[in-house]
Amino acid sequence: MDLRRTRRGLETNEIERLAESGRFERVARRAVAPLDGPSVVVVVDGYFRIFRHAAFVRDVTLGLAGRGDVLAPGAAFGDRSAETGAEALCDARLLRLSPDAWQARAEEDPEINLKLAATIGRRVTRLQKKLEEMSRVGVEGRLASALLDLVADFGVSVPGAVRLDVPLSQEDLARLAGTTRETCSSMVAEFARRGLVHGGRLRGMLVLDVPGLEALTRL
Repeated sequence: MDLRRTRRGLETNEIERLAESGRFERVARRAVAPLDGPSVVVVVDGYFRIFRHAAFVRDVTLGLAGRGDVLAPGAAFGDRSAETGAEALCDARLLRLSPDAWQARAEEDPEINLKLAATIGRRVTRLQKKLEEMSRVGVEGRLASALLDLVADFGVSVPGAVRLDVPLSQEDLARLAGTTRETCSSMVAEFARRGLVHGGRLRGMLVLDVPGLEALTRL
């Protein structure tokens, strides 16, 4: 099965080189690491829910990040980050660098800036898609789209399916889909009944029918 991965994070050797100019930060499960300061942040271990604070409503989930992903990427270019926080989905670790430290390393290894540019492009595309879905796609389609993003970013091919090994709760998935936990739980059960997925828990869930989920996003 072709996962058509869109995520291309930093490799271990690239993180190790960046670590010479930065500092590590441990983040406990469900703790929030701020992203609105003047630093570039790299995920070293674990998974994070990336969000933006919004006035009068709960924070808006922008996506998930895993090992090698760059958070608050605009800081490397002196821009204010669109991402204001990262909630750890498990005990995790980050690496923080000043924009100057990042650029100094990028001069030695231009590949990391290419990956940074790809990250920014992917985030903008995902955000535009999310905004469009909120206006024209129902809950079913938004949940299918959220699962497809997880497949593309974190899916592991197994015979006849794609396994998701991200430690998400139903609440986390609901936020990705822009709905409530109760609605999300009911919809996941419906997807399982239709043979689109297998398993009620998100960690270890098998996505059985990628084309079927894709069809739901076009309704």
